[in-house]
Amino acid sequence: MLRAVDPRTGEEVWRHENRAPLWGGVMTTAGNLVFTGTPEGFLKAFDATTGEELWRFNTGSGVVATPITWEMDGEQYVSVVSGWGGAVPLWGGEVAEVIKDFNQGGMLWTFKLPQEYAGQ
Repeated sequence: MLRAVDPRTGEEVWRHENRAPLWGGVMTTAGNLVFTGTPEGFLKAFDATTGEELWRFNTGSGVVATPITWEMDGEQYVSVVSGWGGAVPLWGGEVAEVIKDFNQGGMLWTFKLPQEYAGQ
């Protein structure tokens, strides 16, 4: 699961649960967004305050990398690599059963943030 915790109190503010373990890295932006990926291949954006899922995109393969953000010509972008690689079929147990049919992939995806979410 993905959890937001108030650093002042240590209390959980919100959580997002996922069927398969969330191994993707997490990135936040100054525009109040939280990005993470899922083993099922989704890159997701959440409202950092409420935890509401605002957007998702299926990359076609598991997202285990950490999203990054960057700026060019006054526009903010988010990029992430998707792809499990070749070891997943060798795993055993419950997780292997859940993800055994996922595409192994290997792509770099880049998205331009709408101005209302750009943290400039």
